[in-house]
This record gives sequence, structure tokens and C-alpha cells, in this order.
Amino acid sequence: MIDLDTLSIVLTGIGIIVAIIYYTLTLRNTSKARQRELILQRFQGYSFEYMEAFVDVENFTDWEDSNDFLEKYGPEKNPEAFSKYLYTMSIYNLAGVFLKEKIADAELIFQLYQPNTIIGMWEKFEPLTLALRERRKYPEYREPFEFLYNEAKKRYPEIQESFKVFQRFV
Repeated sequence: MIDLDTLSIVLTGIGIIVAIIYYTLTLRNTSKARQRELILQRFQGYSFEYMEAFVDVENFTDWEDSNDFLEKYGPEKNPEAFSKYLYTMSIYNLAGVFLKEKIADAELIFQLYQPNTIIGMWEKFEPLTLALRERRKYPEYREPFEFLYNEAKKRYPEIQESFKVFQRFV
């Protein structure tokens, strides 16, 4: 038979284990809530301004190379279009920073920003980004966005094929 002292020790141990589990779950939930709060504070991705800029940038299709892009949409020729381009790219760059630095987890990032959009935007502007890296002698230019793109491709390989098919019809 179990004596009162042993029962007291066992119940105390169980209480401590339950408290540790509860505390761990609370910390995890608080951490996720902080991630979401931080992202929503930093990201302007759901504002009207972002949507307007995104749609305009998505329609920048009439350029052949980086020189042609800068001739049509560069800061000297078209400052409004260029600022929309910078704004849109900086949103994805920031998402890449959050993912790369583990400030936010991939699941959360890809819930906020669709992987097919990330893949499409990177692939559309990759030649321009690579040219700007070379011109500016800054190899890390938009590296977080590239990291985000690579993660999206890795996690969602089925999107690559469907996106290529979709591009033929657009």
C-alpha cells in the first residue's frame, strides 16, 4: 500500500509536469502571436497601396532586358512606376528576411503571400535583379527575396509546372 508521503510526492511531480507542459504551450502560442503581430505591422501587403502597386508591377511586361526596363520604368523616366516596383519588391524582400532570420516560420509567410505569386514575381524580375547586382557591385541585392523564392520552389514543386502552363495563356 502507498503511504501518504509517497502519494504527496507523486502528486507534486505530476503537478510540476503539468505546469511545465502548460507553460511550454503558452510560450509557443505567445511566440506565434508575436510573429503574426510583427509581420502584420511590418508588411503592408494587404493595403490598397500595395495591391495597386502589385497590379501595376505585374503588368510590366513590355521589356526585354534590364536596360529596356530602366528605359521604360527607371527612376529618371518613370519615377512613379519605379517606386511601385521598389515597393513591391521590398515587400517580398522583407518576407525573405523574416523567413531567413527565422523571425517567422515558412507556413505563416506562405499563408500571407501565395507561393505562386512569389515564384512568378521572382522569375519575372530575376534578370533585372541579376543585372542590378552586377551594376551596383552588390551581390547580396534582393538576396532575401531569392531565398524566399527558393523556399517556395522547394516546398511547392507542383506550382512550378502549373505556373509555366498558366504563363502560356496570359
